[in-house]
Amino acid sequence: MSSDVQDFIDAGLYDPDDPAAEAHLALLQFLADEMGASIPELVQAHEEQTLVSMSAFRALRPAGERVTLREAAARAGADVGFAARVWRAAGFPEPRPHERRFSAADVEMMQLFRGTRDFVGEERTLQLVRTLGTAAAQVAEAEIALVRTSMEAPLVADGHLVDVARSYRTLVTELAPRLAAALDTLNRHHMEAIGRRYSGSSPSRANLVPLVVGFADLSDYTGISARLDPEQLGTMLDRFEATTSDLIAAAGANVAKRIGDAVMFVTNAPGVACGLALDLVDAVIAAGLPKLRVGLAFGDVVVRQGDFHGPTVNLAARLVATADPGTVLTDTALHDRLSHARASYVFVPAGRLTLSGFDAPVTAYQLLRA
Repeated sequence: MSSDVQDFIDAGLYDPDDPAAEAHLALLQFLADEMGASIPELVQAHEEQTLVSMSAFRALRPAGERVTLREAAARAGADVGFAARVWRAAGFPEPRPHERRFSAADVEMMQLFRGTRDFVGEERTLQLVRTLGTAAAQVAEAEIALVRTSMEAPLVADGHLVDVARSYRTLVTELAPRLAAALDTLNRHHMEAIGRRYSGSSPSRANLVPLVVGFADLSDYTGISARLDPEQLGTMLDRFEATTSDLIAAAGANVAKRIGDAVMFVTNAPGVACGLALDLVDAVIAAGLPKLRVGLAFGDVVVRQGDFHGPTVNLAARLVATADPGTVLTDTALHDRLSHARASYVFVPAGRLTLSGFDAPVTAYQLLRA
């Protein structure tokens, strides 16, 4: 028995009599020999149940000196209070005063946001940081979920713990930089596409834009999800996301956000919104999913931090909650804009609806194919 193995035993990291002893030993030796992890670091990771992902955490940290938040702020030419506000806005708890977790890349980021503050003010800068932090967290969540389900789960089931650790290291060192470059490329394309959406609308401090807002959700999702096991539910949601995302993108509209069984989309083209809503209802049925219901409303929308606000958004959300499965409900503004257009759809009066949050009954129309 080597001294390294004895060290693992003495630290309570390794039990030779454990049924999975061979897999655990291979993982520990990989982390110690190839990743340079010390026994105290391994003990801490063991207590936190992060031994398998430890290689990824170590590879994520940029090489070079690490400094405190105060030191990073000073190097960026910013005060520590502003740096702390930026860090919180990005979605992280404020670090302890003596915690050295910031690299040269963090200093460069602080310099960027300090310059942005000087240009547009602190409030707008922090709004931008919150949006970037939320988007980055969502991307990271998707990356990790993909690895856990598609790579880690089968390898762990087969007892190949060291292969999981090696895969995580490869993901961070080789794939992550390419994903970051891909994100930059996609961001540029989206800036161009969304910039065109604003063509013809006057800029305002509230960023008020005339848009059609659509909400689409699966009917009886709560009951269906209770009857499906987690894998079946995941498969259904994957199919729903793929079906709706492809159609929304093909129509030239934008996915605003997703909440479980629902998707919110926006477009500045009222006719596109109507055709898209009807196509979504048909495509979901063709995909073998529960019937979809859609609510559409047209009007001025406040676009802020990548999200959409105002009465038009609220009305679309209330209409989808009222719509019957397999139907599309629209508001009066969309009807008035398109009712005389030669199109492949028609508006049928659906009565005056009492909707939560609206003082008076709202006139609604059901959208049908002509």
